[in-house]
Amino acid sequence: MLFSIALKNVKKSFKDYTIYFLTLTIAVSIFYSFNSFDSSSINYLESNYLESLNKILSIVSVFVAFILSGLILYANNFLIKRRKKEFALYMILGMGKNKVSKILIYETVIVGIVALITGLILGLFTSQGLFIILSKILDLNIIQFKLSFSLVAMAKTVLYFSIMF
Repeated sequence: MLFSIALKNVKKSFKDYTIYFLTLTIAVSIFYSFNSFDSSSINYLESNYLESLNKILSIVSVFVAFILSGLILYANNFLIKRRKKEFALYMILGMGKNKVSKILIYETVIVGIVALITGLILGLFTSQGLFIILSKILDLNIIQFKLSFSLVAMAKTVLYFSIMF
C-alpha cells in the first residue's frame, strides 16, 4: 500500500522530481564516464601516459564522488522542504512518522533506480564522446575504436551511487 502511494506521489509530483531525476541522472552519467576511462576503450590508445592517466582519473573520480554526494544531499533537502505541507497533511490524516518516512524512502528509491539506469545508458555515450575529445586534445592515435560498456565502471558507479544515496 505504501509503495503504491509512493508511486502515485512520484507521478503526481513529476515537476518536483524532474529536477531531482535530472540531477541524479547527470551525476551517474558523469561518474560512469570518469570510471570508464580505465576500461577497454582506453586500452586502444598508443601512449606512454596510460598508467598516469588512469591514476589521475581515479583521483578525479573520488573527487567527483564527493561533489556528487553533496549535490544529492542538497537535492534531497530541497525536495523535502518543497513537500513539507504534503507530509504534514499525511500526519494530520493519521499516518505516523514511520509510514511517512517509508513513503519518502520508496519515492527516493524509485527515482534513484530509474535515474541510475538512465544515467548508465547516458554515461555509455558520454564516456565515448569524452574519450574521443581526450584523444583529440592529447593528439593520440586511436588504433581501433569501438563502443564498449565497462562492467567495472558500472559496478563502481552502482556501488558509489548506493553509498552516496
